[in-house]
Amino acid sequence: MTAALPGFGSTPGRTRGGSTPSTGRARSDGPGATLVKIAGFESTDYALLRGTLVWIGDDPTLRHPRNLRSPWSPPPIACDPQRLRAGARACLDLLHAMPATGLLHAMPATGLLHAMPATGLLHALPGTGLLHWLTGQPLPFPLNRATPRFDAIRAALERNDLRAFEAGARRILGLGQGLTPSGDDFVGGICFALRYAPRDAWRADLPAVLARIRSCAATATNVISAALLDDLIDGASYGALHELLAALQGKMLAEIAHATQALLRVGASSGADMLAGLLAALLTTPCSDIEAQP
Repeated sequence: MTAALPGFGSTPGRTRGGSTPSTGRARSDGPGATLVKIAGFESTDYALLRGTLVWIGDDPTLRHPRNLRSPWSPPPIACDPQRLRAGARACLDLLHAMPATGLLHAMPATGLLHAMPATGLLHALPGTGLLHWLTGQPLPFPLNRATPRFDAIRAALERNDLRAFEAGARRILGLGQGLTPSGDDFVGGICFALRYAPRDAWRADLPAVLARIRSCAATATNVISAALLDDLIDGASYGALHELLAALQGKMLAEIAHATQALLRVGASSGADMLAGLLAALLTTPCSDIEAQP
């Protein structure tokens, strides 16, 4: 079926029950608005505004629903699982061939594939651990110790086993380093994909599963990562991720390549981990769902 979704400009207003952190100093940011820094995360560009997590950095180009000073919401898009799966396969192929230099930005779209060296972006960029795993390569230390957990999630997606997916997802929440651990970003990428390419067999039970994943994240990871995972579950995240979704839908190779590069620049490895989750979900979309398309 085709999933038509609106923009999610209201996502920043979401309040996570039971996950409000202790707070540090408060400061004023405009008439009637008080921003409260989060204890333990005072050096970050995140704060609370009336109990809601917001991004307060100075970069006006950051496209995310939680950007307080430059509000942004993704445009609506209607997606087709068959086209997304084909686009995901094309994206994976491009990852093996995409050059690590900025040469891609100077190439005309028609010459893109012919100019790509065989080495590829995956082998040249740091922070792409879960993308390496997705293609059967070993994870870097210390994530390599969790390889069976990621394998279990991929197996659950391949079997279309919702219960096993939930169990696997909850086991990797909070797993990894950084402000948003790799496990959170990976699960978020999968949930983002499920929002736009829903599976018929999961339709009835998925909302309850996602609610339990949200609840688990409230204690398994930090408040910032939990909130950003919330956004991914709701189908709203970084502009580069939405641009990639649209490019996958149209199987536009040049646009896929550019959006992929932009997404890989998000965080130290967050963009790569979200991409790994997105591709893992789309590449395992059940044939029954694809064959049901008109």
